[in-house]
Amino acid sequence: MKQSNDFQSLNQKITMSDKESERVQEQMNFRMNGSPEVRKTSTPRKYYVALASAAMIFMLILIPAIINNPEKSSDSVLPADEIPRERLEEMLIHYNNYEILHIEEVESGVVVFFTYDNKKEINIETVSAMFVKQTKYGWEDPAEGGEYAIIDQTYISHEFISPINEDSPFPLVFGKIISSDISEVLLRKVDTKQDIKTEKIVSKSGERYWFTFADIKPNEMFEIHGLTRDGQIIYSIDTLFAFGNSPVLEEVNPEAANFELTAEELDVYQQLKTGFNQQLLLDLSPISIAKLFVQATNDEEWELQYELYTDREDVRRIDKEEYFREMVFPDKDVLFGIQDGTFHDDGDGYGHISYTNIYGQKWGFQMVQENDGSWAVAFVPLQ
Repeated sequence: MKQSNDFQSLNQKITMSDKESERVQEQMNFRMNGSPEVRKTSTPRKYYVALASAAMIFMLILIPAIINNPEKSSDSVLPADEIPRERLEEMLIHYNNYEILHIEEVESGVVVFFTYDNKKEINIETVSAMFVKQTKYGWEDPAEGGEYAIIDQTYISHEFISPINEDSPFPLVFGKIISSDISEVLLRKVDTKQDIKTEKIVSKSGERYWFTFADIKPNEMFEIHGLTRDGQIIYSIDTLFAFGNSPVLEEVNPEAANFELTAEELDVYQQLKTGFNQQLLLDLSPISIAKLFVQATNDEEWELQYELYTDREDVRRIDKEEYFREMVFPDKDVLFGIQDGTFHDDGDGYGHISYTNIYGQKWGFQMVQENDGSWAVAFVPLQ
């Protein structure tokens, strides 16, 4: 076979001098004995592009999750204004014909303002506010709140809720604007003359309500003023938190302090202390039973006091354990004066006692007629 010139040149014998042969041999020995050179392979640029793209996608997913779900304390895991409607309905299921007026977001939950009718046939509007706390487990059942019935008020109604623990958003003062002549409600602290503005709520039917979270102490007297559109005061009332005491108001209605049981009431009271017997209440008037309740409060006979509440299953009731754990008992001076009150039969087994206490405050004390015909105290009786 005929070879190409290239291959022919390879077959030619190469003649080197002794020095050239020695130099070539040294180079071969050096290469064979030297450390092998390690070459680093460079990553192709396309892999860097793919890696950067993946990182960008990951951050686009992660950043919104961090923003929407920041690390929170154990008291809260969701925005407070996102309480599910069905959870609210579950909490209000026992209230007749209720209407949610407003949901106010607070630091550790929400305060729900609502109204309901506390009777099925003779409708008496009751205005309520309850604190619903949010934890990492969800929305708890309300443990704090207050309410009052709209009965004899003609201008402004009001209610005061005090805090019972550190997580509470209270104190809260709230009420209803009843008179059409009143455009705004203003609170004023008596001692410091500090004015406190209030927020207004308008229901779907156009009814007007008001509220304010005010730093008012239990022993602090304050005024509530109803103002016209041009700022003139046409209604004022001096009031005090019902569970406090103030020497400023002691002389307003001193006759209210003359509280004592009659001989008949005292005899029944002593028997009830040894063992509760519902039959002993059958012949007593609603005011007499209310007086037994006040006496039990004054003597700190808490078991007897609880027994004097209604047993009817169709009205609002509070479990005994929860009652002793959560309830705040009113000061006796707030209840003194009920002995001179007037009982109003509201029909359908409901009634209330209107009276003026030692501070000059006008109150309604709610009563419920039991199935045996006797009268009992309604839970949260002061209205």
